[in-house]
Amino acid sequence: MKVIFLQDNGINESLAVTDISGLLKSRGHETDLFFKKNEKRFADKVAESGAGLIVVPMDIWGERVALSMAAEAKEVSKAPIVFCGTYPMLFPEVINDPQVDIVSRGESEHAILDLADKLERGEDYYDTPNLTVKKDGEVVINEMRPLIQDLEELPLPDRGLYFKYRFMKIISVKRFTSGRGCPNACSFCYNATFRGFFTGKGRYLRRKPVSRIIDEIADMKRLAPVRSIHFSDDIFTHDKPWVMEFSREYGKRFGDIPFTCNTTVHDIDDEMVAEMKRANCAGIAIGVETGNERLRIDKLNKHYLDSQIIAAAELVKKHGLILTAFNMIALPYETIENAFETVRLNRFIKADNIRVTFLSPIPRTRMVEDAVKDGLLDVNYEETGMRIMTPEIHTKKDREFETLYALFDIAAASPALEKLVRKLLRVKIPPVVLFFLLIPRMLREKKFFKISLISGIIFFLNTTAPQYRTKNFNNYLP
Repeated sequence: MKVIFLQDNGINESLAVTDISGLLKSRGHETDLFFKKNEKRFADKVAESGAGLIVVPMDIWGERVALSMAAEAKEVSKAPIVFCGTYPMLFPEVINDPQVDIVSRGESEHAILDLADKLERGEDYYDTPNLTVKKDGEVVINEMRPLIQDLEELPLPDRGLYFKYRFMKIISVKRFTSGRGCPNACSFCYNATFRGFFTGKGRYLRRKPVSRIIDEIADMKRLAPVRSIHFSDDIFTHDKPWVMEFSREYGKRFGDIPFTCNTTVHDIDDEMVAEMKRANCAGIAIGVETGNERLRIDKLNKHYLDSQIIAAAELVKKHGLILTAFNMIALPYETIENAFETVRLNRFIKADNIRVTFLSPIPRTRMVEDAVKDGLLDVNYEETGMRIMTPEIHTKKDREFETLYALFDIAAASPALEKLVRKLLRVKIPPVVLFFLLIPRMLREKKFFKISLISGIIFFLNTTAPQYRTKNFNNYLP
């Protein structure tokens, strides 16, 4: 059977889609992928594909564009359309939309394989685990199957699926994940919510064998240029013996390719970072989030102190790695003075790459439920989509937070510049000025990820604003 995947653009390839496609192909099915932005004849391409099944990944902020693509597909194809990803996991009631035929919840590889097999044989698929379906005017919600415990049982991901689009192939940094799940339970993240959904379904946090990661990288090198690698696991370093083994093997096989990853301050020590450095780790990102310990611990559920952040940053810098610091401002219950605590902590740790964002509220997480209950967030806030440059959380200081967002790097540079920024907080930053202020941040991201200038520009020109994406950032379609 021909199975096609629809996405609005390629701002990042979905590693989940490559896993599903790899499994489908290993069982004799044919797959293809279409980016709406990059297909002048999008509807015609869908019609001409001869698809027997259409898969649309839908992320938390991608509902409207995903449904719009499905509507176009329905006009030219009779193939059933299955939605999967973080949005239907949180909102299975999307099945009630007329554009949605089927929803897949949980890990979708085997559910979509079973669906394709049954459609090809002309069999009833209404009792397939993980699927929510419409039958005789009623919605049928099937039990979710156990999580895949041995990730090596899956065939290699079909990374070549995306390379029909040249800009996806030539981008110099390639993403990988070493496992699934996250050891943390941050209040602003869906991992804690999803872990509850999977109670009794097996271990939520799982890791691929080192040999499997080596095989995936080797396969990617066969398909496309690989000049740098980023491991996009939420936390790459949570298992020290695994990281030590990986670093030794990676250094032997791919020591000429720099890699970057994410960590939490609890996990790293001098021995681990030294081994990663020998393997050509070029940078590590840590979650500072906020410079106020009370907010970090009580509201974000991230239980570490400023002193632990400082110690982790010193380790990264000691070994000559690029230090990226993740920060959020305009948090629920945060004051502008709290935000300046975040500025000062970034200055103290001498972060090379300061990444600052407004909080993006994820539905049905503990933080969002508390913020809605306390009147800090509209009940229907998600209807506006994800906003990038303005706070989501209600505050009388919106203008000040917006200005601090624009001038955060300047304020973090020195106490004198922080004083200057404080005087400018009520000034509205024109969009053209904001664009130029953000250029240094983009260049620091380029340096951290080792993205070549030409491939980065080509990639940028072929993608659209991230609030319109339908791909799923995660390594699986939960």
